[in-house]
Amino acid sequence: MQRLVVYFHYDPRGQADPACRFAVREIQKQARAVWFVTNGRLDAESRGWARDAGLHLLERENTGFDVGAYRQVLLALGRPALDEWDEIVLMNYTLAGPVFPLGEMFAAMDARALDFWGLSRHYAMRSRRFGGRGGAVPEHLQSHLLAVRRPMYDDFFAYWQAMALPRSYEESVRCHEARFTAHFAALGYRWDSFLDGERWRGIFLNPLMACPRELLQQERCPFFKRRSFFTPYGDELRRTDGLAARRLYDWLKAETSYPVDELLRGLLPAYPLSAVTRSLHPYPLLPADPAGPAPVTVLPPALLREGAALAPDRFYWLELPLPETEPARRYEAAARWTPAQQAAAVRLLEQNPLWGLIGPALPLYPGCEAARLRAWRRDRPAVQARMAELGLQLPLDAADPPPLPAGGVLLRGAAFPGGLPPVERPEDLWLLPLAAQQGGWAVALAQDAAQAAARADQLGVLLAAQLSPQGAARALARALRSALRR
Repeated sequence: MQRLVVYFHYDPRGQADPACRFAVREIQKQARAVWFVTNGRLDAESRGWARDAGLHLLERENTGFDVGAYRQVLLALGRPALDEWDEIVLMNYTLAGPVFPLGEMFAAMDARALDFWGLSRHYAMRSRRFGGRGGAVPEHLQSHLLAVRRPMYDDFFAYWQAMALPRSYEESVRCHEARFTAHFAALGYRWDSFLDGERWRGIFLNPLMACPRELLQQERCPFFKRRSFFTPYGDELRRTDGLAARRLYDWLKAETSYPVDELLRGLLPAYPLSAVTRSLHPYPLLPADPAGPAPVTVLPPALLREGAALAPDRFYWLELPLPETEPARRYEAAARWTPAQQAAAVRLLEQNPLWGLIGPALPLYPGCEAARLRAWRRDRPAVQARMAELGLQLPLDAADPPPLPAGGVLLRGAAFPGGLPPVERPEDLWLLPLAAQQGGWAVALAQDAAQAAARADQLGVLLAAQLSPQGAARALARALRSALRR
């Protein structure tokens, strides 16, 4: 089958990251030509990659989201040029993979008598955000991968000619993604998704986000969403048990050759570290058995005032300042690791090449969490100023602080190729996880078995309180206060 692929890309840094290149390289095997259209300008290295890969490159103004990118390419080609192709595929960078050979999916869909198809579907729902005034969002193919065939080219081209450029993500969903399937189905065109349309009906609205591991395991879905690893965790808890991303990551590491750590190294500098951490749950159990002498260099705090160079093949232990108030101070002091525990943590870092730092999880005493949140609200403006001085270009969550261990931290030297940033004031400690994040390194917070068990019980108590009438009333009051502040 003669296939044209239009691949939409966006990166505020102008980079085609390794995961994007992997996907494009694989989709090229299924296409005679690939247009790579990016909203913005690629950096010189990424532009050279696109040229060497034999892609048709279009760099355009960052307007209209994916809708604007697809529209510009298709209208530039013109209606007669579409007849050169048996199938036109619109795909975007939000998909990660493929995990399985793409020929499997295309062969399966080539054998089906369809006019258009997609990778996956979103079931019908009601949403004022995505459904407009009426709130109705129909069942539809998701726009991250859509394929159309010759019989509908006239109507397909007319669709893009009439398309207005959306001004927001919500408008993009309303005017294109949620509309495309119903629009062409009403014209009599036959459609379906590669993934089974009935398996998850009534269970999840968006299976590709809710149960990606199961889709890969059970249906050999070739792709998953990058967003699995940085979506707001509160949203996930409203829809799922919050484990989808961690289950997906573990399965990809254990059962496939897909370079998921390369994907995450590219994602980490682009999203708040707190969001990636909450999605992946890097909270390992610290082994209880003594691990022997620690191959660790202890860094005296005084050495940090002007920064410190670290050897890439070494591990370093640094004690962190304690809270000023009791009993939070006592709890964090007790959390500091012994040399044997530091040795056990080194082994955890050796087993997990994505982690650049590891340290004790924050004690469960509520005062410790409250002190940490107060410190972040107070320190964030100063942290942003220091980041600008050091050239750290990272997004920060205004309410959710970057993960910072309690009492002490074990550092992997390779995560700090430029050395540790100077730590002259207490607020500079936030720079430790952020400097590692810039290079694509994550943070792990370890706990012992007793702490993990207590955390589970604490969560049960909090959920029960939240679900009670009194808890619901308090949640409503908080939401109203937040709305009034905004």
